[in-house]
Amino acid sequence: MRALSKILSTLCLVVPCLASAEPRPEHMVYLRSIDPNIQQDIRYATAHNFTGHPLDGYEAPECLLSVDAAKALARVQTALHAQGYGLKVFDCYRPARAVADMGNFAKVPGDPTKAEFYPRVDKQDFWRLGYVARVSGHSKGSTVDLTLTGPKAPSAAIWSPSITQVDCTAPYGQRWQDGALDMGTGFDCFDEPAHTDSAAINATAKANRQRLTSAMEKEGFVGYSKEWWHFSYTGNPALNQVMDFPITPMELSSSHQLIIVTTQNWTDIQGSAQRYERHGKTFEKVGAPFAVVVGKSGLAWGKGLTVVDPLAGPIKREGDGKAPAGIFKLGTAFGYTNTTDTRLPYQPLTPTIECVDDSQSKRYNQLVDGATVAKDWNSSERMRRDDDMYRNGIFIEHNTPAVAGAGSCIFFHIWRGPASGTLGCTAMDPEDIARLLGWLDPRQMPLLVQLPAAEYARLRDSWGLPER
Repeated sequence: MRALSKILSTLCLVVPCLASAEPRPEHMVYLRSIDPNIQQDIRYATAHNFTGHPLDGYEAPECLLSVDAAKALARVQTALHAQGYGLKVFDCYRPARAVADMGNFAKVPGDPTKAEFYPRVDKQDFWRLGYVARVSGHSKGSTVDLTLTGPKAPSAAIWSPSITQVDCTAPYGQRWQDGALDMGTGFDCFDEPAHTDSAAINATAKANRQRLTSAMEKEGFVGYSKEWWHFSYTGNPALNQVMDFPITPMELSSSHQLIIVTTQNWTDIQGSAQRYERHGKTFEKVGAPFAVVVGKSGLAWGKGLTVVDPLAGPIKREGDGKAPAGIFKLGTAFGYTNTTDTRLPYQPLTPTIECVDDSQSKRYNQLVDGATVAKDWNSSERMRRDDDMYRNGIFIEHNTPAVAGAGSCIFFHIWRGPASGTLGCTAMDPEDIARLLGWLDPRQMPLLVQLPAAEYARLRDSWGLPER
């Protein structure tokens, strides 16, 4: 029995012994709902972190904090803004399952991002050196990782796995540009120069660290000696419970209209759509389900409000004939007439309206008027067609803001027929799209949820979606 108890105790250090993922507690809020001016670059929702993959539980790149911590951080932002500075957060609430994911990373072979984040440290030593905790304060909702922005900071670079890794302790102009001021090292840099009081950094970085620390301390945040970016709010010490609810899109929790599209599998071109309206905490069906068709090659994970896990299915790419899977905002309605019956913003399609699908263009994935905009693209789709496909349509905000090559010009539109797949859009009968146009209300924050049936079943509880 003693041996079994020891084994169970060890397992609980690696995978927290929690019965199941709980719903988001009422005291936990989205930082954007308190202060949308604080920039966010939630690294653990992406592969650009020391593990090289999105962490378990980060299903959206969102900062959540206890309401008191969020309000205190907003006061820090206000004070810094008056001095010409601001905040950018890298991590906030961290589900316990993500902490366990970090622990598992140390046990498996491979160091995909070692050259950037820990070039002189063995990942087996993360805990001994104090860079990773077995039980993280982030999971209690009042700890935040952040940096200082200002007018002299360069624009943030766009990360991709193909970018050459640069040591996080390299000079400011050489290492990864995160859109912040020089703080001496990059974020999540597991090395001595990242220690708060390190003497190995230049005077500018020391001054920036001091400015950030001073502003945070005035509002009740306490720093951590091993990481200049790490602060915990001390204003509500009673909130010390470890939590494990997943981080889901803010928009999903506040949406009152959903269009849910499911297909039988990743490659099926035919699907079923259903409208829903929120009543209190639940969604109820509106009308009957209706048939749709998706991409001629099926579905693939798109770039919307959720995190794309490259191991969980195909990834949407430009020209692949796949419609995007995930959760997406809905944008401008469009059509051949000057006006139409909708509360959505409406774009009449003149002969010069185009949708740019050249990924090298600054207008990539945008509807533009080719007669009034300087042309920097070699490929686009003319929106005023000789058929009825775009007589009524709605722009689906996949890949917005656009990342080159991730896919463009995705719409709801009229189908050629119930057996004809699209180039990547979701199409339907004219009566059904007219019904959508009349029903959708931007004040209700409508969203499209589009998934293969098995993925919908897998994610329904954690995303808070209704039964189909």
